[in-house]
Amino acid sequence: MNQMAAVQQNSQAFIERIIKPGSLTQNQIMLLMQLRLSGSLTITDVAEWFAVTPGAASSMCDKLEDLGLLQRMRTREDRRVVTIVLTEQGGQRILDLFNDFEASELMKISETLEKINHLMAEIAH
Repeated sequence: MNQMAAVQQNSQAFIERIIKPGSLTQNQIMLLMQLRLSGSLTITDVAEWFAVTPGAASSMCDKLEDLGLLQRMRTREDRRVVTIVLTEQGGQRILDLFNDFEASELMKISETLEKINHLMAEIAH
């Protein structure tokens, strides 16, 4: 349990380090990262991801859209469905978060997190 608590505290410290003071919130950063990974999300996806109401998810997206980091797009199949995607500026903002780290440091972190995730998935199932 001590190790789990330490991992959680260190993860939080890492996130706080990459989020520059006066920059975006942790949830906004996580949303941009999720968009980078998935390509696009609906407001419903965002609401489920963060366990908030669709209105709160839409508000979070409004702020990021105002900053030019994401944009809303209506699908051709159903104009009522709105997806959000990263803009080029939003993608660059995600990459810029990691500028203070050496590539070797990021690789070590990634490899370690992959191992932890794999082990935890095995235990959870």
